[in-house]
Amino acid sequence: MDNTSQTITVICFSPTHTSRAIAGAVADGMARTRCGAGATASCPSIVRTLDLTLDRSDEPIILTSGETVVLGAPVYAGRVAPEAVRRLKRIQVAAGASIPAIVTVTYGNRDYEDALVELYDLALSLGLTPFAAGAFIGEHSYSTPAMPIAEGRPDSMDLADASIFGGECARKLESPGAFAPFHIKGNRPYKEPSRPASSPAAAHPSGSGTAAAPPAHSAVTASPGTPAIPPVHSAVSASSGTPTVPSTAATASPDRPAVPAVPVTADGCPLCGECAAVCPTGAIVLDSGSMKVLTDPSLCIRCCACVKACPAGMRTYSTPFAAFLHEHCSARREPETFL
Repeated sequence: MDNTSQTITVICFSPTHTSRAIAGAVADGMARTRCGAGATASCPSIVRTLDLTLDRSDEPIILTSGETVVLGAPVYAGRVAPEAVRRLKRIQVAAGASIPAIVTVTYGNRDYEDALVELYDLALSLGLTPFAAGAFIGEHSYSTPAMPIAEGRPDSMDLADASIFGGECARKLESPGAFAPFHIKGNRPYKEPSRPASSPAAAHPSGSGTAAAPPAHSAVTASPGTPAIPPVHSAVSASSGTPTVPSTAATASPDRPAVPAVPVTADGCPLCGECAAVCPTGAIVLDSGSMKVLTDPSLCIRCCACVKACPAGMRTYSTPFAAFLHEHCSARREPETFL
């Protein structure tokens, strides 16, 4: 196989652009390594990007021989964002094609828990052949100037690391053992959505923290010692040593304010429509009659793309998780890659 003639296809779901930035840097690093330091526009290793964030169609994405895929998806509460899973399931591999894949997840500086191995397993189920994986950090969806959480990431160092990783992937793909088993952190079965991950001992009776891998190319290990986000449906006892987080379902009171189920828009919004334009699920509509921005809670995935895109700063999402993450997850975490 002449890997230098292959197209590198980035396929991502990235409401706040962090997953796309990382996957793109990985692809660029791979292309530069294939083409050499003096690469020009004539380099036969072409990068193309399929960003599924605003693409809500069901049209299949057909991959053919000669492509290497870089998957990029955000982590929500230790799992791959469910909407990303739905979008990526459009991928189909053409009959007889063998498609090498790199899987990447981007998380908001807490932990990626089981997301990376989940994306690896999804790639396998779609007929791809994953041979490398990486977990990178992006600014958290709930980050604000007053309560920053991994603010400004991925930064230049993150993107450089992603590019270097892409170069390592290119070299591995050209090696004889490119598709040998490799190691990825995570658990099988995956943690329950919106709940703290079980301890390695609880997840694996042997206490080893290593999941028994299904027919796949990786073994996975637990990532202990990570602050677990309290479930949205219950408060955390102050005696547990973790700050009490108000329940989103709790009844409002003077000492327990109601937490909005979706981002809200302040009065005086000029209805520019930017929030609706960037919403990946179509949850936002502008009501010209009431001059209000309306958000459907059943469609909103709390990605906060609308908050970050609002040019007037009038779109906000106030959640107690932001304070929890700001307090407990401020120390800089670094990318983890697996080859």
